[in-house]
Amino acid sequence: MMAGFLCAAAAAQEPARIATVLGASITRAELEAVTDDRPRARKLLAMIWDHVAPYYIASKRLNAAPAEIAELAAYDREFDEKDRSQRARKLAELDERLRGDALSASERARLQDFRATLSRLARYDAERDQEPPPDQAQQAAFYAPWIEMWKMNKALYEEYGGVVAVTRFGPDPHGARAALLADYERQGLLQISDPVLRDEVMAVLETRPSMVAPPDSVDFTPYWKRPIPASYFPDERPGRSDQWPVTIDP
Repeated sequence: MMAGFLCAAAAAQEPARIATVLGASITRAELEAVTDDRPRARKLLAMIWDHVAPYYIASKRLNAAPAEIAELAAYDREFDEKDRSQRARKLAELDERLRGDALSASERARLQDFRATLSRLARYDAERDQEPPPDQAQQAAFYAPWIEMWKMNKALYEEYGGVVAVTRFGPDPHGARAALLADYERQGLLQISDPVLRDEVMAVLETRPSMVAPPDSVDFTPYWKRPIPASYFPDERPGRSDQWPVTIDP
């Protein structure tokens, strides 16, 4: 009787577990501690994926290799050089246009705002140049997650297929991720003990993304394996103020 009492007491003190993924527990308190505005199902799904992604990457041997890190770092350096050159050229063109007196007030204000943005970016570049370059460990820590994310997404799509969402970070294998989690659940690698919350998570996984890539255009080639665009600033033509972007991301 005493043993039964002790077991019951221990169970009562155990944190309320709402999910188990790959042997790790997620408690209700951990879920409630995430205080952003996402629905609880999306919060739990993100917590589950924090366990699943590194496991999948390791099990499929998708970890970033030193040569891949070096390749991405080289791409970034080349992109940065071309970006700076383009912005310097555009800044010079802006200075020349602003010295003229044929601009309307609205056009001058628009070009001055653009010039201020480019000048701010040039000052940021100068400040960054004063910092010591990252060492090999820092470079790997920065680039490896990006490389592994792209490799994982490609591998997921090749294994499970499904709908692919179009996002600002590239193609996202939404359908493949849902299929993987369903597969893990069948294998007992994923369990969501709260049935209502499980249904909410499944509803998120089954929701079709707002922007979907056509099946014949799905391409998981990462951006650093593509040519760097020649220019994102259109060439100025006299009398065409619409050639100048109003804003640029700082």
